[in-house]
Amino acid sequence: MRVRWIRRIVQLAALFGFGWLLYQSRWVPGGEMPPPVFLRMDPLVALTALLSRGPVVLRYILGGLLLLVLTVIFGRFFCGWLCPLGTCIDISDTLLFRRRSGERSGYSRPRWKYYLLAVVLVAALFGTQIAWLVDPMPLLARTGAVVIYPLSLGAYNLFVDLSGPLLRQVGVHLYPTAVYHFHLEVAVGLVFLAVLGMSFFARRMWCRTFCPLGALLALVGKFGLWKRYVSEQCTGCGICAGKCKMGAIPGDECTKTHTPECILCYDCMACPREGAVHIGIRAGMAGGADAATRTSRRAFMAAAGSGLVYGLATRLGQRNREVHPKLIRPPGATVREASGLLRRMTESEFRDLCVRCGNCMRACPTGGLQPALSQAGLDGAFTPVLVPAIGWCEQQCNACSRVCPTGALRPHTIEEKADIKLGLASVDTGRCLSWQQGDDYKLCLVCVEHCPYQAVVAEMHEGQLRPFVLPDKCVGCGQCEYNCPVREPDNPVAAITVSRLPSV
Repeated sequence: MRVRWIRRIVQLAALFGFGWLLYQSRWVPGGEMPPPVFLRMDPLVALTALLSRGPVVLRYILGGLLLLVLTVIFGRFFCGWLCPLGTCIDISDTLLFRRRSGERSGYSRPRWKYYLLAVVLVAALFGTQIAWLVDPMPLLARTGAVVIYPLSLGAYNLFVDLSGPLLRQVGVHLYPTAVYHFHLEVAVGLVFLAVLGMSFFARRMWCRTFCPLGALLALVGKFGLWKRYVSEQCTGCGICAGKCKMGAIPGDECTKTHTPECILCYDCMACPREGAVHIGIRAGMAGGADAATRTSRRAFMAAAGSGLVYGLATRLGQRNREVHPKLIRPPGATVREASGLLRRMTESEFRDLCVRCGNCMRACPTGGLQPALSQAGLDGAFTPVLVPAIGWCEQQCNACSRVCPTGALRPHTIEEKADIKLGLASVDTGRCLSWQQGDDYKLCLVCVEHCPYQAVVAEMHEGQLRPFVLPDKCVGCGQCEYNCPVREPDNPVAAITVSRLPSV
């Protein structure tokens, strides 16, 4: 079937494009960076951002809104043709599960994804982002950024170590590259494997049962013009029901199609009777299409209520919770005022928009941007924080703001970075070598030497040369903390550390 092969080629091309864009989202001095196309065409990302922050984010989400319009016209084509996570599931299903267990399909009427969608949208209305947990685009982007990319670099370095001497004999010189690891990378990898592993129980079980983006597209696209139709030549053999990876065709009544679950993959076109199955526009023909979602109104309202309770509780808890001193946000977490000046976002503004895709962490050249653990609380998990002990914010880099899909990190120039304060450095005089007395005094000005903003200076104090921080110049980039040599096994904290500004 020619259309099925075209669909597979389009799927692989979309997956390759997704991976290529993720790989290219890295900082190169003076180089260009591609926009996060796939994340910006995600309708669920667009809708949650719009509900959270209103039309101020419209320019970031036009692609997602356009896809919703196309889905209204053509149906739920994105899941079958373009979704990169769906393609990963199809590949794993083919390689690992289908050949062992046969065709596991059958008519199914999943409801969980619709209830998850209700929770996600209502919570977003109250400024709480939880779509990142289950939205396939941020999920796959996060996996690629913090799991697959570091593993691929590690594999490359292993190849260089093993084959380097042989390659040098033929004039090929390869060099190892730096590999940055991330907090929670094991958890992210396990979630991705669990999504793939669901195919052991049913083909595309994740898409059928849990994907809220699929639920949104199903609701919008169930009345689309492009549908499956069955002609009078159908003998009811049920082959199409066995081929349907979404369980959208009842095995005992294969002339019907549960349209919200149909992803227009054309697998049902493998019918032995030519002309029995059609996919396209058939004016005036019902074709056995069933647009119902079979959801329980009571359960749907309960799910919406859960989103309401969680959203309100999170918002109130965030308002009353004291901000952790090490919760240092990236420099792109700014808002440009009407005057043209930049100000730091509040925590509420930032969390309303961040979808935890991991793009900014992947783009950071020093590995300093890490997923938040305890610094941001449960509702701020996996939001990006700068950890100077791991890496600093490079003075000539603004990559994080250029790869953000929702405007949680907004573009700024390199010249403006000197006016964007991430935090403030402070010297622990009890541990700093240059602040010791008598024989314990050792002249150490590493922090002074590495500060790119001349915010740490050496001054005479009590007859000894010691480092001082100039608050007006310090932006909290973290180079001083990263390079400080004062770290003991029982106390790995540096003698100069960067903390969040208390007023932000």
